Amino acid sequence: MKVKLSTEDIAAIATDCLIVTYCEDQDTLKGHAKTVDSALGHRISQLIAEKEIKGEFGEVTLLHNWGKVPAKRTIVLGLGKEAGLTVDKVRDAVGIAARHAQKKGVKNLTFGVADYYVQRSLWNPVDIVQSVVEGVELGTYVFTGYKQKADPVPAIEEFVLVVEEGMGKSAVEAGFHRADVMAYSTNLARDLVNEPGNKMTPAILAERARGIARNHNLEITVLNKGELEELGMGALLGVGQASANEAKMIVLKYNGAPDSREVLGFVGKGVTFDTGGIQVKPDEGMGEMKTDMAGAAAVLAAMDGIGALQPHVNVIAVIPTCENMIGGNGLKPADVITSFSGKTIEIVHTDAEGRLILADGVAYAKHLGATKLVDVATLTGSVISALGHAATGMITNNEEWIGEVKVAARIAGEKMWQLPNFEDYQEYIKSDIADIKNDAGRPAGCIQGGIFIGAFAEDTPWVHLDIAGTATVDKDRGHHPEGATGAAVRTLIQLAIRFGGK
Repeated sequence: MKVKLSTEDIAAIATDCLIVTYCEDQDTLKGHAKTVDSALGHRISQLIAEKEIKGEFGEVTLLHNWGKVPAKRTIVLGLGKEAGLTVDKVRDAVGIAARHAQKKGVKNLTFGVADYYVQRSLWNPVDIVQSVVEGVELGTYVFTGYKQKADPVPAIEEFVLVVEEGMGKSAVEAGFHRADVMAYSTNLARDLVNEPGNKMTPAILAERARGIARNHNLEITVLNKGELEELGMGALLGVGQASANEAKMIVLKYNGAPDSREVLGFVGKGVTFDTGGIQVKPDEGMGEMKTDMAGAAAVLAAMDGIGALQPHVNVIAVIPTCENMIGGNGLKPADVITSFSGKTIEIVHTDAEGRLILADGVAYAKHLGATKLVDVATLTGSVISALGHAATGMITNNEEWIGEVKVAARIAGEKMWQLPNFEDYQEYIKSDIADIKNDAGRPAGCIQGGIFIGAFAEDTPWVHLDIAGTATVDKDRGHHPEGATGAAVRTLIQLAIRFGGK
């Protein structure tokens, strides 16, 4: 999709479709909507008066313009109540409208951003421009798949964002550029997660990482089985040992602040397919376990975005990746393995594997010099029981550091919620025969998984993000089409930008 800015009169632009907005608690149309309404002989106002357009959030009304303006059609997009409007809701609403236009075969789409909201000090131009562009680029994402004779996928070829002069050229261009990078990176993560398991093995994931490194001149190292054995990565190797596809450890480095000793460490769970091991998962829904590398996808895509934006920060990305399969040489309950850190781990459940590979990933990130850590993982089903699919679960060993991650998530428009890390919970990971065990049954399941990983972060400030509930959606929702969402990508990029400003 080609995306460009314009300051033309929106009613004079020749395009397949215009999008204008209306809030249900507004007395009259505002900004570009008012301009288009006048050019259309007040047809929009008439429909509002007749209650055919209510302005409810996500309401899409498609009008044919019949030659009254150069644009062929107009979408009137409902934003809900103006009093409760946020840039996040704008992103979702625009995603809904753009996807509707795409399904109607629209090739050229135009959206007008008036400075009405900026003048009222509700938002700054950077944020509102960013939310609109992200809404379009994220809302119209399509994973094409592997059909030999697939139906043609409709695609919006050009998106024009009309802005008013008073919004400031530099602010508009900043929001525009940042949105383009954020959306591209998020869609990259979606591509990785939507791939079938046989098309996204540890080796293939490593190749995709090499491509990102080449594109942005990042340092990359991919550790193979022999090198992992030499380093003593017993947790990662243990999970992957029943698979025909060997485990890998992918390391990417972005050195944007050579004057700083601070290093931000991102660690992503890269289980490219998870059967559950010998304690196998139920067959229903097992195909969804191709998405168990969504944490790795988020970290890789974030590095792509960081490489594009070039913030003043140092970042290490560590991605332990493997398959958790079933075989005669696989892990068994009651086995004891030795991790890279030297800690021994009692295996209570072979389907609590993500925390095992993250144990080696977090410890290795520390070994490489990370001074602040964030791990991202589709770790537990229990986080869905706790938070549903609306929010990512968080847990930490450092309140100041999680405060920074929360701010980054809020700016990025991703909902996250902190879970407790009381000392009482340490009882769940105590083992009688090893330093630590990987499971203690159902109680506080998402917290168990988090504090297990935290044991390997030790005193290094660390935040765990459990995206099991937010990594995919089962139907179109807001700016997320059905499938992978690219959860946490924008938060990680925003965190790197903020970290670089400290």
